[in-house]
Amino acid sequence: MFIPAVLLAAEDDVGADISFLRVLIDGAEWPGIFIGLMSLAAVTIIVEHFWTIRRVTMAPEDEIETAREMIENRKFKECIDYIQERRSMFADVLTVGLRHGRHGFEAMHEAVEERAGAWSSRLFRKVEYLNIIGNLGPLMGLLGTVLGMIEAFAVMKAMHGAYKPEDLAGGISMALVNTFLGLGVAIVSLGFFGICRNRVDALTVAAHAGVVDLLEYFRPALVGPAPTAQPGPRPEPDKPSPDSSGPTTPGS
Repeated sequence: MFIPAVLLAAEDDVGADISFLRVLIDGAEWPGIFIGLMSLAAVTIIVEHFWTIRRVTMAPEDEIETAREMIENRKFKECIDYIQERRSMFADVLTVGLRHGRHGFEAMHEAVEERAGAWSSRLFRKVEYLNIIGNLGPLMGLLGTVLGMIEAFAVMKAMHGAYKPEDLAGGISMALVNTFLGLGVAIVSLGFFGICRNRVDALTVAAHAGVVDLLEYFRPALVGPAPTAQPGPRPEPDKPSPDSSGPTTPGS
């Protein structure tokens, strides 16, 4: 997945018989096996996502228009039978909403919101595995790097300084190859994680919006104008009492 095809059989210009692929295989060792399994899992998730998460499987235009025509013609039973045969997110969410029609518009709206939220959560959880692989890839590469350096220094200690460069080649190769593999897995996984997450968000919103738009046909209309408050009579100002006509003076 992360190795360019042109490099798999490439040899250096001086005519050496060691290919780039052979260098990767020899240097990966057991940390590279785990990185390879993570790479295979990432490829599987990406392929499955682009195959199942599409416009035709989430919010197909023909299903939306057909359901709209049936609802406008008040063919509710035919509409339910039609969408029950479909497997898209739009059809599933609309089916749940129509089944709650006997409970009123608000119940239909709440059922649609819950079903659409369940779809979004499930699809986002599947895409999240790419994020996990993308974060574990560099860590596995770092593990291989540390193990390779430990091996190289162990050889240096065992030979008491009388080592040759080729004696350290195994550990250094292990360190660099696993770093390369881990970074490759992380770059591809995190890149496709962003792409897949945006596709899930866009398509789930499109399917949800299509259902909510059709639900507006079931919104109850207001009967008559809304009542308005009528102004009441103004209270008359208080009249002064005869006893309080004027101030009194002492001794009067």
